[in-house]
Amino acid sequence: MMEVSTCGFYDIYQKYPNMVVPNYQRAYTWDKEKVEELLADWGEYLQKEPTHSYYMGTLLLFYDKEKKGYEIIDGQQRLTTLALIYHTIKKEFLSGQDLVYNQMISAYNIANNFNFLNSKKEQLQQFNEADIFSKLDFSIIISDNQDHAFSFFDSQNNRGVSLGVDDYLKAYHLRALPEPLQAKRAKDWEAITFKAKKQDNHLLDLKHLFNEILFKVRKWRGQTTFPYPNEKNVLREFQKNTYKSGNDENFRLFPNRNNMRFQEIEVNDDGLNFISREKPISIIEYPFAIRQPIYKGQNFFDFTEKYHSIFDLFFNESVKKTKALQDSVNFYNAIYTSDMSEYLRYYMQMCLVAFYDNFGEEKLFEAIQYFDYYLGSMRLEKYYVRHEAIKNSLKHAELNLIDLIINAYLPNEIFGFIKGAKPIDDVYWNKKFLNDKGNLKNSVIERYIKRVCDFYGVATQKSDYLNQFKSRKEWIR
Repeated sequence: MMEVSTCGFYDIYQKYPNMVVPNYQRAYTWDKEKVEELLADWGEYLQKEPTHSYYMGTLLLFYDKEKKGYEIIDGQQRLTTLALIYHTIKKEFLSGQDLVYNQMISAYNIANNFNFLNSKKEQLQQFNEADIFSKLDFSIIISDNQDHAFSFFDSQNNRGVSLGVDDYLKAYHLRALPEPLQAKRAKDWEAITFKAKKQDNHLLDLKHLFNEILFKVRKWRGQTTFPYPNEKNVLREFQKNTYKSGNDENFRLFPNRNNMRFQEIEVNDDGLNFISREKPISIIEYPFAIRQPIYKGQNFFDFTEKYHSIFDLFFNESVKKTKALQDSVNFYNAIYTSDMSEYLRYYMQMCLVAFYDNFGEEKLFEAIQYFDYYLGSMRLEKYYVRHEAIKNSLKHAELNLIDLIINAYLPNEIFGFIKGAKPIDDVYWNKKFLNDKGNLKNSVIERYIKRVCDFYGVATQKSDYLNQFKSRKEWIR
């Protein structure tokens, strides 16, 4: 059943009682700029067309027959903002406006917007005198089929703050969970989003993880397949291409270093002794493989939690690190600054996550140096490093580096490939970072070379480090 009607602001809460923000919904994300934009629109409307109604868009609600209540599928941002404005003016809520939010980022934005609205009391009083709330109209769509409601929402969502892939993925997989687990998983998910926002570090949000790391590592295979991580492709990979388990409480495991019962063999007089290293595992050691099939619901959240934990280990400064990790992070921070192409920064992040997934901290510091020797050749050879340069490096190399990292049995297999890559050596030995006049191609390349030399403490004079840079592979330790 799908019902469509129009409704005024005051009528919404009478006609559709018991409205809730479901656990699987994204957080309230409007900021003060978005609220200010709404107030400015209202001001312009009252000047030009005060006798007409003001259209606030469509509300999409799912009617839960068992609970006899309504879940807000689309409209949470507007309804929440209107509740804040109404309370700031009237000092009370309408019956039914007291929605409950269980996400930290929602509380953060609600508090900020409430404070902002309190600084606009004079303007709000003008809206009150104009009886703005009686002029607000909505289109209302009611569905008693949750899947149909979300299908409609996905195809029609083009208002307000657009959803990111992480919002879609959270909502999709929460719906596959039993209700008691939905609140916990939604809270965990939003805690990650809130931390990234609080630290003002977009690298730590889940959108970056899916778009720039997990999607590329999973889909950039061989030397012909390199799909672009746009919204459609990412959602296809982590929604449509996921599986439904026959038993929601059990999920198949796939080969990974963390689900091996035996990891060593000891030879003694009695023959072979298989040594088990079974121990309690942390989130970061969950026995998942980065390219494994993913099951809907619980398995998706566990998979995401593991790889976000690995990424967090490298790129969240507040996470405690071992010496091997700290040495690697120091190298990354020294070389892969904002002056470095973001495509190369994200490529290095892919390599580090894939390597750690396969080998943990084994030879990690050596690995990041070899990766930089390999990736740095692109920075040196290209005047500009664009998206296609990364793809071409995978296409034209003897092996796809990401494939090799994932499939190698030992780190030395990866190092051996990089050490033997003649086109990479050629960039350094034949100084392809110089132009026809013997000068560096641009200042970005010069600054990259200087950062590497500074890290290794090799040379300080330009003429010296340009001559020595050709042998930088020998600096790896």
